[in-house]
Amino acid sequence: MKRLMVLSLLTTVMVLAGSSVTLTYAQTPPNDLKPTFISPTPGLYVNGWPAFTVSYPKEWVELSLAGAVIFYAGGTRPDLPPGAYSPSFAISVLPSAAPLVLWKDIFPYTWTIQMRDLKPYQMTDVKVLSAGPSQLKDGTPAREVEFEFVSKYDATGRSIETAAKLNGFDFMTKKERAWVAILICDDRGRIGEDLKKIAHSLTFQPDREKPVQVPPDVRAFLDMYCTDIVSRDLKAIMEHYSDRFLFSGTNKGRIEQWFRFSPDSPLQRGDISQEATVTVFEPHGDKAYLDGFLLRKERGDAEALKAPMAFQQIINEHGEWKWFGNQK
Repeated sequence: MKRLMVLSLLTTVMVLAGSSVTLTYAQTPPNDLKPTFISPTPGLYVNGWPAFTVSYPKEWVELSLAGAVIFYAGGTRPDLPPGAYSPSFAISVLPSAAPLVLWKDIFPYTWTIQMRDLKPYQMTDVKVLSAGPSQLKDGTPAREVEFEFVSKYDATGRSIETAAKLNGFDFMTKKERAWVAILICDDRGRIGEDLKKIAHSLTFQPDREKPVQVPPDVRAFLDMYCTDIVSRDLKAIMEHYSDRFLFSGTNKGRIEQWFRFSPDSPLQRGDISQEATVTVFEPHGDKAYLDGFLLRKERGDAEALKAPMAFQQIINEHGEWKWFGNQK
């Protein structure tokens, strides 16, 4: 759990420049919200499960994902180097039975852990500026912390000799047994209220979380995928991925390496049970959008936890459904 927290917190720390964009935020539509990957609305992120929305400046650009991040966007300006965005924010959903009060113990841990395989996300000179309780608009308890730091490496993994000091704002809350974390980064000093507004716009919508029925062949695909995960049969698992699979730049080969070596993969975690529940299903020809959660139990755990389904699209190839990713 702590490793997942680290991945979410550190994903955007390489943002090294300011922004002069006008912060115009999208408003949450009242009805018929669909996840961003189905019907994107500039300035509005709509998550499938847990069901929530987050508003951000319409001018910002959606960026590639990394680690446990499910959405990542940032602002730009003419004098920024290629690939640099600032300010930026990232959203993570992290399965955990830990209560929110443990946030004060988890957060400091992220500054000392050695991420040897994730050089670009290492930081130095971390200083917490403020920390304490917060809440969502509906009164849901939350926690937030402001901090400053210096990044040790650039986005390519090269050491930074004279890095500028950056600022961050981390906002965390819980939905059932899942943490929802929003990280905002900027280099213009302490995070202003205009940027904190992004995190504070988080709105849960439990009425969109009801399970939906899917066709029998889709149900069979999901059930067999879960069965093969628990059986630890990597060859069988990879048969559930299209050769054309692509998820934010990650192809089938890299997914296989993730299953083999990542401590966060179900094979390395030692999942002993897994069951898929679909809350979003929308067919489009030979493809279908879907979202929901995987109820998974790891070896040694007393209870199962829900984790986002994540991959967003499946494709029917020669009569068999396979994961297709989030490519448009």
